[in-house]
Amino acid sequence: MADSFFVRKDCLELFQKRLADIAQLSGISDSTVIAAFSSTLAGTHDALADARPQEGFEQTAGLTASRISLMGLDDLDLEIRINDILARLRENDRIDHWRAQLRYMTLLQRPRMTPEQNPIGLSPICEGLWAICREDNSTLDQKLERLDRLEELLQLRLPDLYTELNALLERYGIEAAPVPIARGTSGGVTQPEPVGQGITNALTTLHNAIQLQAAGGANAELADAALTLPAGANSNAALNATALVMLNQLTARLTTLELQQLTLADTTDGQPRRPLSSRDLDLPPGTPATVALDTLALIFDAIFSSPDLPDTVKTAIGRLQIPLLKQAILDPTFFANTDHPARRLINRMARAAIGLPADTRREHPVCTALVKLADAVRTQLESNDNDLTPLLDQLEALIDTRDRSLKAAADPYTDVVTRYERREAAKSSAQNWLDRTRPKAKHSAIATFLESTWLPVMQLACLNGGTAGAYWKESAETIESLLWSIEPKNTPGERKLLTARLPDLIKRINTGLDWLKIPDDDRRPFLDTFFALQTAALRGQALSAPEARPNATAATPQSPDDTSGTPPYHAKTIERGGKFVRYVSHTTTPPAKNATGTAIASLGDWIDFQLADGNKGKRLCGLYCWQAAASGTALLFSPGWGYAVAMAPDLLDRQLRSGEARIVSNGRLFDEAAEHALARLGQP
Repeated sequence: MADSFFVRKDCLELFQKRLADIAQLSGISDSTVIAAFSSTLAGTHDALADARPQEGFEQTAGLTASRISLMGLDDLDLEIRINDILARLRENDRIDHWRAQLRYMTLLQRPRMTPEQNPIGLSPICEGLWAICREDNSTLDQKLERLDRLEELLQLRLPDLYTELNALLERYGIEAAPVPIARGTSGGVTQPEPVGQGITNALTTLHNAIQLQAAGGANAELADAALTLPAGANSNAALNATALVMLNQLTARLTTLELQQLTLADTTDGQPRRPLSSRDLDLPPGTPATVALDTLALIFDAIFSSPDLPDTVKTAIGRLQIPLLKQAILDPTFFANTDHPARRLINRMARAAIGLPADTRREHPVCTALVKLADAVRTQLESNDNDLTPLLDQLEALIDTRDRSLKAAADPYTDVVTRYERREAAKSSAQNWLDRTRPKAKHSAIATFLESTWLPVMQLACLNGGTAGAYWKESAETIESLLWSIEPKNTPGERKLLTARLPDLIKRINTGLDWLKIPDDDRRPFLDTFFALQTAALRGQALSAPEARPNATAATPQSPDDTSGTPPYHAKTIERGGKFVRYVSHTTTPPAKNATGTAIASLGDWIDFQLADGNKGKRLCGLYCWQAAASGTALLFSPGWGYAVAMAPDLLDRQLRSGEARIVSNGRLFDEAAEHALARLGQP
């Protein structure tokens, strides 16, 4: 390894140079201000590098004592602003400063150094911002504006700076310091709460199976020196010395491999890399660390083989193999606890990506968010506080935001279905009315008028208020009056009543024809026939025209045999305003809503299903966005289709019950991968 003096010198020069460039890009042209900034960076760096190993704020207290003693009202505003900048820089997951800082801890031989004490951490930058404010003679508002520009550039360029620092330290052969082991309040290693007795799951079974396979050839002495936390009821039991040394060595090797894998992943086309196995580390067989690593290798191999996830998402999940391995080594409940936060996080990452096309690129917002989340998980798992709850909350927010966005994008398609089904319901109601009314028409001219002209009037009436509305009642009563008016009137009273009603009846008929915009010339032949029939009725004469023929246009129910044993479903495309919906409906009268029993799927489920339009094997995966209140029609949607699918509820239910369709949003990727791995091992 190179002399630490020269490594520190080169790192400081790079640190100063890149940060001075950032300051100049922010608009600072005064050489005195730049010099003060660089000098403060160097002074803070050296003070932290040469300080005695101390805990907490004590080590850096002297750095800010002079500033605190001179603080006025303006300085208080600057203090608040600089602290805000520092907090946001810490929260920026793109700034992976921990890699370079771990190597710097090795360089300085300071394994217990905190991030605040690190000479190439954010503390020197904070002091440098204060130096700029002290040397700048502008007003407070101008200083605050300058800090705004500096923060913007720091957020943008610090990731590159720490990447350069890490590469420089790596070239010098400086290894990363072992990641500190999480400590409990009394100084011992914190043990997770024990899980319930008798818990079994696929991962436990897989872990045990690999352990049994390795047991035959495992060296007993190596097994005794295994890399694992000691068993026992004492939650603060310390690691034995041998295990601690081996654990630190393995952790350092894993960290180096992790950095290499991340670098390669960032330069590839998104293809998931081969999972890391014990052979890659030349670990002795049979040790718990070896078994844990090979168990997770099979898990991740199964995940990488999943047909439901794009390669970019598999790669994002693959970034967590080494952090999870460290968890499995340190946490004895990892394999037994089915609700372990790390396992739950993998499951929810897969849930967040459901429905993405196989060729989704890493620039997709969901993929970008998952990569960022995976990096944040790695950082969190490497820290002393490895609580994943905030990141799980972020993941749930990502899932909720995406589902809400898709539901909103599906709204125009629900409008297409709603309008279509309203028209179809109106047609059905009008046809039922015709079926009841037509037998009363004893004259072919009247029957033809009902079928060809008044049926559309009834459809419009139904669309404008339904079968209980005023338009429907008035239109139906008009035809009842028409049929009564052409019956023979044999008494003076009947003839007088007909004569009185005729003007209003003619007016109501013309109103209905006006709805259809039928020209006067086209309605005249029927009105002439109607006048002749009424004249005969006034004379008490029987109808001389031929009686109406049976309705030849009535639909003939389709036999189930006509579909070669398949249910009588029909798929067609409906469209409105450039929005297309593949509408899968019944060719015969559909069963009542929920006739098949309690529905399996619910709104918000992601469903992998078969499009029932004769395209055998055509499968889609979409979000169950909406259900029609009247018909129960289910609307499924995914933005990659270019259309939506509206499916009869009993068809969707039938596919789910038969296994042709499945609800994929309820899946548990991690556990399903364990089951696949077990199957490969030939385990039951």
